[in-house]
Amino acid sequence: MENNIGSTLVPSDEDARLENLKKYKILYTKTEPIFDQLAALTATMMNTPIAMINFVDRDKVWTKADQSGHAGLEVDREVSLCSLAILNDSVTVFEDLIQDPCLISNPLIVGESGLRFYAAASITTNEGFRVGAVCIVDKKPRVFKEEDRKKLELIALMVRKEMNKRIGITELEPQAV
Repeated sequence: MENNIGSTLVPSDEDARLENLKKYKILYTKTEPIFDQLAALTATMMNTPIAMINFVDRDKVWTKADQSGHAGLEVDREVSLCSLAILNDSVTVFEDLIQDPCLISNPLIVGESGLRFYAAASITTNEGFRVGAVCIVDKKPRVFKEEDRKKLELIALMVRKEMNKRIGITELEPQAV
């Protein structure tokens, strides 16, 4: 059994996905209040000790923001659960990470971090590329409900809208009828 997720878990359109991500000029940038606020809002809404906005680069998963207003954390992509999250159209959930035999030897789960719960909604660009994830984690197992999924997806959509502003895309809000 490997002690990581494996470097073979990359989207088939990886080169195009990375080019699309670069277009947003968000990787390895300074902290920005809006992203810090979205991470803090996520932690509060989801009642979790840790919430992060992460972007998946070729070899690293980089944290743009977390609930405490810090950024810049880098984790090897091959051990990051966000690498799995960008492979899914739907929200990725592990209610108790140690129950998954494929992840039990992951250093983020068995190491100092001792993570037990993980849920993430992919950050998807207008072009359909999953470039990152809004994730929540906890050191204890949790139950993840349908309303939790909706909340996490909403925050991921808000992150996308902020990313679009960076490149001059303004999205019209639906008009009330």
